[in-house]
Amino acid sequence: MPTRRRAALRFAFALATSLLAGAACLSPTLPLPPPEPADTMRPSDAEGKWLISGNCTPGARVSVFNERTQRGVIEDDVDGNGRYHVEIEAELCDTLLVWQELQEGSDAQDSEAQRFVVEERTPLGVVNDACP
Repeated sequence: MPTRRRAALRFAFALATSLLAGAACLSPTLPLPPPEPADTMRPSDAEGKWLISGNCTPGARVSVFNERTQRGVIEDDVDGNGRYHVEIEAELCDTLLVWQELQEGSDAQDSEAQRFVVEERTPLGVVNDACP
């Protein structure tokens, strides 16, 4: 009897382990979050353009779109450091959208877009409160 009981326990343990492993493979993956709104913004040396930088998923392709001008830019995080840096046509207080795409093998994930306002900013915060 003890060997039957031991064999039954081993079988139950093996079955439970395989069910848990299978459930882990079937669990949905989390969606790709949007990149963070820019933490650094300043006017560019080029008239009517702004330099925008922020954090993204390492290796992502980041898109920044100006709602007023209906123009955008795309930047790849080619060095994989998790930062994006773009120069975009914008004016103070324009609203920009930012989102990212991550290519993993043959699968691509797009994040939701996130809005932020163009205003001079450093990593310490907004330089002046010119925008409502």
